[in-house]
Amino acid sequence: MRKDRLFYLLQQYIDNQASGEEVQELFGLLPSEEGEEALKNMIIQEGLHADQLLKVDGPLPSEDDWYSMQKKLMSLVRAERKSAPILSLLRMPRAAVLLLLCAGVAITALVMTRQGKKSSQVAVQSLPADIHPGGNRAVLTLADGSTIALDSAHTGTLARQGSVKVIKLNTGALAYNGKEGAEGEVLYNTIATPFGGQYQIVLPDGSKVWLNAASSLRYPTAFTGKERIVELKGEGYFEIARHADQPFKVHVVDGAAGKGIDVQVLGTDFDVMAYANEKHINTTLVSGKVLVDAGKGGVMNLEPGRQAIVEDSTQAMRVTEANVDQVIAWKNGLFRFRETNIQELMRQVERWYNVRVVYETSGRDQDFTGIVSRNEPISVLLHNLELTGTVHFRIDGKQIIVLP
Repeated sequence: MRKDRLFYLLQQYIDNQASGEEVQELFGLLPSEEGEEALKNMIIQEGLHADQLLKVDGPLPSEDDWYSMQKKLMSLVRAERKSAPILSLLRMPRAAVLLLLCAGVAITALVMTRQGKKSSQVAVQSLPADIHPGGNRAVLTLADGSTIALDSAHTGTLARQGSVKVIKLNTGALAYNGKEGAEGEVLYNTIATPFGGQYQIVLPDGSKVWLNAASSLRYPTAFTGKERIVELKGEGYFEIARHADQPFKVHVVDGAAGKGIDVQVLGTDFDVMAYANEKHINTTLVSGKVLVDAGKGGVMNLEPGRQAIVEDSTQAMRVTEANVDQVIAWKNGLFRFRETNIQELMRQVERWYNVRVVYETSGRDQDFTGIVSRNEPISVLLHNLELTGTVHFRIDGKQIIVLP
């Protein structure tokens, strides 16, 4: 009977339906063997997802209760890390951030309150400095070479390109308003995000593109030919408006090797990542169908949930199952790691926080799994990484030093 009661209380808590009395009862039962078993089943068997924790506003357990819960979670991760993937159980009350980190030794969480309220947190010693996250920043280069800083530009019409108006929408996105397929000279614009920037654009055909940090997109101000062709550097997420008689093609440029791929679609949602300091060009299909052409590396039709990985040096292509949530987490305002090594993780940090990372440790055996909001200062991420006990950091201006 008590086991059934535990499952009921856990479910009430994660559904944000638990009363204050039920929260206290739950935290009183969890230290028991039955409580540990119920918690383990919820984490391992039920497969609750950590990103669900970001929207909850329920009763807040005391800091002592939360700390005790963390100790129990740590022991469970150590026991179960070779079983099913570790996912988070607890929906943190009023949580703006939850980071689930597993480096073989620990699972940790940080509770922060919204609207400047006092926060309760489990964290290591404070870092001496902090760095704010990136935001909606980009520069638009018009056909004549003139530029517009979009983050500081006014809402409304910014420029005219032929018969097409360039508009900044109330949402902050960039859009084009004109007659589709208008005749005349084809003009090209380029939108580029800096390190620490991201931006959304609505192309002349109605297709939507989200650019990640340190990325650029070159495109015509009107699609007039038999194909709609754009050129991408860095990373972008595409929602393509379907025009069966005018296929859409993304020419992906890899700045490191001077090579690239072509992604051809009719109407679909997909992500392309081709940063110069990454070893692969990754195309991940969310819905619809795309054809990935790697030249001598081959041509491949992708299905939803699959990822084409093209090697930088050889252009060889392979296809794998994709963790779509992880791939597009940046678009949804999250960092999402899954057995991600420290170097790959910190490359994402460099791009989003506009910092330089220096290593005083190889970190080759340090893998992390977790979720954290991209809207938080860098200290939130670094504090929680340090809680694993396998890595430490020092902030020196805009430089992050990774320590053993």
